[in-house]
Amino acid sequence: MRNAEASQIRLSGVVPPRRTFRDRVFSSSLYSRSLKNRTPKRFLFTPVDAIAGQKDRADTLFQGNFLLQGVSSKFKQAEPWFTKGLPLYWHQELHRFNWLRDFSANDSDAARRHSRALLLSWIKEFEGYQPHIWDPYILARRLINWMQQSAFLLTKNDGDFNYKFIQSLRIQLQHLKRYCRYFSKEADQFELYLALYLGTACFTDTQSDAGRLEEQLLIEIDKVILPDGSHISRNPSQHLAALADLMALSATYTNTDMLSPVPLTSAIERLTSAVRFFQHGDGALALFNGGYSLDESACSQVLSLSEKPALLTLPPVQLTQAGFARLAEGSATLIVETARKDKKTNRPAYAGIGSFEFSHDKNRLIVNCGAHPDESSDWSSALAQTAAHSTLCISDRNTKSSGSEKSKNLDPAPITLHEEGGNHWLEFENLGYDASINIKHTRSLFLGSTGQSLKGEDTVQAPNNRQEAIDFCLRFHLHPELSVSNSVGGRSILMLTKDGAAWTFMTSLSEVFLEESVYCAQAGEVRNTKQIVLRGRLNNSDPLVIKWALHQNTDKVSD
Repeated sequence: MRNAEASQIRLSGVVPPRRTFRDRVFSSSLYSRSLKNRTPKRFLFTPVDAIAGQKDRADTLFQGNFLLQGVSSKFKQAEPWFTKGLPLYWHQELHRFNWLRDFSANDSDAARRHSRALLLSWIKEFEGYQPHIWDPYILARRLINWMQQSAFLLTKNDGDFNYKFIQSLRIQLQHLKRYCRYFSKEADQFELYLALYLGTACFTDTQSDAGRLEEQLLIEIDKVILPDGSHISRNPSQHLAALADLMALSATYTNTDMLSPVPLTSAIERLTSAVRFFQHGDGALALFNGGYSLDESACSQVLSLSEKPALLTLPPVQLTQAGFARLAEGSATLIVETARKDKKTNRPAYAGIGSFEFSHDKNRLIVNCGAHPDESSDWSSALAQTAAHSTLCISDRNTKSSGSEKSKNLDPAPITLHEEGGNHWLEFENLGYDASINIKHTRSLFLGSTGQSLKGEDTVQAPNNRQEAIDFCLRFHLHPELSVSNSVGGRSILMLTKDGAAWTFMTSLSEVFLEESVYCAQAGEVRNTKQIVLRGRLNNSDPLVIKWALHQNTDKVSD
């Protein structure tokens, strides 16, 4: 039995089987033979990796403990590929080989030998196409990682490992090239063409294709990085990942004595500014549209590579095409999602229109609930709901985007920004319920000049011909590190940050509710927390106005 067939049988007990018509064609022996091509002896250059590995983590990996997407597994056998009882997204991350940079950072002979053994094991087991493992985005990232760590992996004597490694890489590149030519319809193909361009530019016998693929790569960069610098996914984590790839590509041009193309340099400048836009006071990223709160070190590491230091200190006030606004004063940061329509991407849609996050100094107060790495799970679906965001929710319905699907960019929502004497106002019309159930919602936010006061006014109005009553609620999800309690009168919420700063949430309503919530800021993490809920009911067409405020008390509470 061929190794590929044997691996498919073994793999079927590890990840869900998938046998589409395309899978059957790609898995055939005839197709596998068609991928064979010439195997060069060496690379012309090593592509740069902008993300540094963690050498201490290599010891953990060496012991068989692979912490991937928040799921940890310790296995006894030498190869992790057939570890059972783990979710598909863990296996997908494993086959991306992002963890290879940790062995490279260790840079010891033992790390090299172990990495080569793992690579040879992978090549033996997965030399031919297999569903999930050879899916385009898994494949592209694996190729990029292999190429970026090739100087660490390759031996000096053009030995057996070098041949098998480069042969497998070229076979996978050949498949990816065919996929992009005949099948790919994804809106975001940047990673696919990045892998293809690097894979052609790195070898002498494919230089004739490098120019064409470079041109296509620049086109893909322009597609996914909008004029305001935002990524089409509107996911802050994806912004940082794309910036790391662009920075690495630019550094690769420099290392090979080539000038970076102007479209690449322009995209880096715009994207750097957008990443800074999504940073809170703790230096980590906000939680919107499936993003994770990547820590300050991860952001600083990538941002430090920028040749435009001014961009690191002056994030924009608004990302017009993406549909976000940012107010900052004193130590306070307020980030608001205002988009009307999502441009189609490869990722699931999040119904967070009108939501916001608020932080002061390094403390996050108002947040969104986050995301889950398994996009097919109930958790992922729940976290994409409007109720998982700090915004208005009507009758447990989700907000719906509007606007023409043929539009290249997002249709910006009606939004007005004011600034006077250090005080900031934001007035925003949330059209997320306008098209679906004809309910109008406007949100006004006021950030005081000291950053110690955030005031809001939400107005909800039904049309004149509406007969039945409509229930709605305003949700304010709280960061789990806050100590939270109701006041004695029940009309306000008291909050205490981990460094002793006291905050009070007040409302014009007669009652405020404190309910359970979750916070999923890291992959696979689910932390219990609280949410403030303000409930209301529309009985007629008269607008209902709810006022609320969040104030920092002047004195810190000591232990």
